[in-house]
Amino acid sequence: MRILLISWYFPPVNTIGSLRVGALARFLVGRGHDIGVVTGKNWGHPETLPLNIPLERLVYAKSLDVNAPPNFLQSALTGLTFRGNGSSTSAAAERAGLATAPSTAKKSVRRRVNEFYVHLTNLPDEEIGWLPWAYAACRRLCKTWQPDLVFASGPLFTALIVARLASTRLGVPWVAELRDRWADDPYDEPPRWRARLNQSLERSILQSCAGLVTVTEPWAEFYRRKYGKPVATIFNGYDPADFDTEEDTRVPSEHIVIGYAGSVYPGKRDPAPLFDALRLLGAQAERFRVVFCGTNPAHVKPLAARAGVLHLVEIRPPVPYKQSLEFQRQADVLLLMQWDDPREQGNCPGKLFEYLASLRPILILGLADGVPATIAHERKAGFCSTDPGKILTQLRAWLREKEEFGRISPLPAAAREGLSRDIQFEHLEGFLAQIVQRR
Repeated sequence: MRILLISWYFPPVNTIGSLRVGALARFLVGRGHDIGVVTGKNWGHPETLPLNIPLERLVYAKSLDVNAPPNFLQSALTGLTFRGNGSSTSAAAERAGLATAPSTAKKSVRRRVNEFYVHLTNLPDEEIGWLPWAYAACRRLCKTWQPDLVFASGPLFTALIVARLASTRLGVPWVAELRDRWADDPYDEPPRWRARLNQSLERSILQSCAGLVTVTEPWAEFYRRKYGKPVATIFNGYDPADFDTEEDTRVPSEHIVIGYAGSVYPGKRDPAPLFDALRLLGAQAERFRVVFCGTNPAHVKPLAARAGVLHLVEIRPPVPYKQSLEFQRQADVLLLMQWDDPREQGNCPGKLFEYLASLRPILILGLADGVPATIAHERKAGFCSTDPGKILTQLRAWLREKEEFGRISPLPAAAREGLSRDIQFEHLEGFLAQIVQRR
């Protein structure tokens, strides 16, 4: 197949979206497919992710910053900055430095103006300014090369709009990948008028696609009901080449290290239940260390201080992807945080599969019947709770194991069986082939 991939994120930028789409490109090239890629540039994230494949048709298209004009004007006049909202408009104020309640009516007005501008212009997201250049890149790329299929991965969901336009011009089907939810994202709490716009735009775009791809079966079933389209569930998976040994490489330590790499969402996905459990553990808590890598200290330290366990917490700066995987392998237990809300049921972070591949026990703080907890339970790979008392019991069990055997036992290799990216992408390859054949 000849496939045009469209995604704002792509290597070398180091994000989970880039990791998945870059791995898909490598897989498809390795299977003999002819691939073209249109992606963004100047992402604002570390660019440390290697692609490791030659791509003749790879275009990094520039983007117009729709937030630049008011940002320049307001910073010149008042020092206020406008920021795009990434995957959630509810986070706009926080990223714009407005997370705390304004102390004056003037600040409150500025904040409301900022949020209104973001909601009005960042539709579907802050990279809408990428649309004309990405579409132009698709047209240039396809002057001498005709794809059989257009495949777009979001967020950011501007990529899906680009794919629809390219599909219409080329007269070929397109497939939308929703690595996260768009209009139905519970982390996004915009005004009602913006929520209606989100639903309207999503429907107008996705009604034209030939099929949908998402990352868990609950989400797949949701989109089947919503759009009546074929939907494939493709887990994020892991790359076996990144975990080529089952040897336990942990450095011996008197402490039990609980590791976490990534972001924290205060009030939704945060380590507060673990910190409360450590407080209940009393003097035995000194045997534990909770190490965060690439996490905003402001989202962790206040919670740890409130529980009186700040001295047990270490926060390290972000590291390249390979070092992040090694950080996970050096931990005794890996921490996964989910929102304890029914709307989180189908959410499954990509790091779950890295954790399973690392063969480390997983402590899940979140929804007991969510997809991560279900997978961990089925594979006897972890423990899930938001109850500090129950977490306390599990911490004591790990402490007894450490005292008796000198380490926390790694998971059996069967815990990661069937979850490699190649196996997942084989399913996707078959799904895409069916779309092309139907045409």
